[in-house]
Amino acid sequence: MIGVYNIVKWEPHVYQALSPYYMYKFLKKTQRGGWMSLGGILLCVTGSEAMFADLGHFNQLSIQIAFTCMVYPSLILAYMGQAAYLSKHHILEGDYRVGFYVSVPEVIRWPVLAIAILAAVVGSQAVITGTFSMIKQCTSLGCFPRVKIVHTSAQVHGQIYIPEINWILMILCLAVTIGFRDTKHLGNASGLAVITVMLVTTCLMSLVIVLCWHKSIFLAIGFIVFFGTIEALYFSAALIKFREGAWVPIVLAFVFMMVMCIWHYGTIKKYEFDLQNKVSINWLLGLSPNLGIVRVRGIGLIHTELDSGIPAIFSHFVTNLPAFHQVFADSSSSES
Repeated sequence: MIGVYNIVKWEPHVYQALSPYYMYKFLKKTQRGGWMSLGGILLCVTGSEAMFADLGHFNQLSIQIAFTCMVYPSLILAYMGQAAYLSKHHILEGDYRVGFYVSVPEVIRWPVLAIAILAAVVGSQAVITGTFSMIKQCTSLGCFPRVKIVHTSAQVHGQIYIPEINWILMILCLAVTIGFRDTKHLGNASGLAVITVMLVTTCLMSLVIVLCWHKSIFLAIGFIVFFGTIEALYFSAALIKFREGAWVPIVLAFVFMMVMCIWHYGTIKKYEFDLQNKVSINWLLGLSPNLGIVRVRGIGLIHTELDSGIPAIFSHFVTNLPAFHQVFADSSSSES
């Protein structure tokens, strides 16, 4: 509503900004300066990707309807309203720097500030839940250290909570906020992170087109060339801000990549060791009379990644503590 108010009051013809011609005209006129400004323009879409982080809680159709009918029109009207206001007040440098709040009528400025804070809380919550979902998937694939996963809903399987990750996110947020102390560096870091995700998603989407959808490879090439070229332009502009805060997401990505690679490497080596040194359940049961193994009451569970056989660690357990339950089973086999 504020965007519509500013459009009507200050510049009704601002809707012409929807035409790509003006973007071409802007880049042609400003050249290098315009290209470098693309890194800041990324902040216009920062946060919209949080909607897709909720795919574990809402279905695809609901997100498509919400984005098409509510989010996208609201964003366009809000930014067009700010542009309309700034077109009449661009001489005031201070107003330009805080264009969002100065474009809001003074009567409702404080309520809008409160709503903006609440919106930031909702957006951050979507990012947090999305992080939980990704960590859960990485853990299932053996690419991330095992963490405690708490299911917070008996009906919705995707609603989870991971205490360790929640604490890590809090510490990182506080560290970045205290370290930067301004929105400029935070914006540069966020912009590079967002455009990197977009570029990686485009590359992976081209693989999905060929390998999963079984479409023509030329369609995949056309997809990655069209969208990849646009995103590469923004990505190169964001990299210019490397020393001005954009280095943070790169360092964090490198740290988490090392953790995931080391854990995955160790998981593979452990699986290979268990595969080469596994023992059959019949052989283990045959040792009971010879070793004087005592069968205690109850059911014992053995977790293993093997499709068949008993991991070598269990035979080590039996020889050092010659007792096991009357009934035992492993998590990946029906033998008991």
